[in-house]
Amino acid sequence: MFGFFVLGQLPFLWPYLLLWALATALGLFLLAARLGGRARISGVVVLLAISVWYCMSYIPDQMKRAMNHFGDGAAPAFAFQAVSEGAVPTTATAGKILVIDFFGTWCPPCIQELPEIALVRAGLQDRRDIEFVVVATNSGGDTPERLRSFGRLRHITLPLAFDQGGKAHATFGLSGFPGIVVIDQTGRVRLTREGYNSSETSFRADLTQLLKSL
Repeated sequence: MFGFFVLGQLPFLWPYLLLWALATALGLFLLAARLGGRARISGVVVLLAISVWYCMSYIPDQMKRAMNHFGDGAAPAFAFQAVSEGAVPTTATAGKILVIDFFGTWCPPCIQELPEIALVRAGLQDRRDIEFVVVATNSGGDTPERLRSFGRLRHITLPLAFDQGGKAHATFGLSGFPGIVVIDQTGRVRLTREGYNSSETSFRADLTQLLKSL
């Protein structure tokens, strides 16, 4: 069932099936074979070592590769509707970097990701040339009023905007949420990213490093 439902979406997880088969084979072998305790422990240790590498190194690295798409193409024309009070970047500005976080108030991964975005912004407060904006669309029944209320309830300090009809979201080639777009000072799209998974522990550091390099 894992292979049928998940591997179609995330094909890089195929080693999971191999680990499952190895674990089953090892378990049956240890039950049938008359091996000493040391041999059994060695087999289990090897399987655990492979499993730890798979979970702690392979999966996070492959998730990063699948989610992040780096480029240097010209950003399409777009304009958001400001929702929150204060200065809200509603389009790309020459000489400034814009980080767009396409968001849904109904989307658990979006809500999990939001504190990470806020921490990235806090760590780059000295960079006046970097702007952040959290953008909702009509998806999931969101409206500007719903986003505004959500922001007040959650005490969100990031600027909030609305993408009517999801036009910009689609124009950037995104289909799901959350989605991040980074536009550099010259109006070039340097990163598009779709999805969020807490297993990618380097998310904040990687995004910060990219923004510092621009």
